[in-house]
Amino acid sequence: MYEGFLAVAACRLPTIAAVNGPAVGAGFNLALACDIRLAADEAVFDCRFARLGLHPGGGHTWMLTRAVGHQRATAMLLLAQPMKGPEAAESGLALRCVPGADLVEEAVTLAARAAGTDPALLRTIKQTLLESGAEPDVTRVIDTEFERQVRSLHQPAFKEAIARARGRR
Repeated sequence: MYEGFLAVAACRLPTIAAVNGPAVGAGFNLALACDIRLAADEAVFDCRFARLGLHPGGGHTWMLTRAVGHQRATAMLLLAQPMKGPEAAESGLALRCVPGADLVEEAVTLAARAAGTDPALLRTIKQTLLESGAEPDVTRVIDTEFERQVRSLHQPAFKEAIARARGRR
């Protein structure tokens, strides 16, 4: 069961979850595995593991703590405190909360913003984000960013973007 959402987490391109109802157990893990989460007003993120006498699995504690911080993750997991869509957006668990009728369109619009970007660049930026979140030394992050930024300066996508920008003047 874990393989499905772990494959989403391992996806090298950006992933977006559109949560329009209860996200519980493995469904919550699937949402957490995505890079960006959008929540409908009626979304509910519910860690009911403890109420069921079950320890969370599949990286749930790690992903939830990274998404909302230690205190909120503790409240959600140990006190079985669910989080509704608006609160998820306020806490950072979701990027934003939108009316349920607009959720899929909002997710597609958001995804379209990345569609014109060089996939290799998206993969590199996503990898840098993952690495920088675990790196305690900001100078190492700066060095990594610098090396990857210099490499991107020589890629066709950058040269094409500059040419397009010059053409708009």
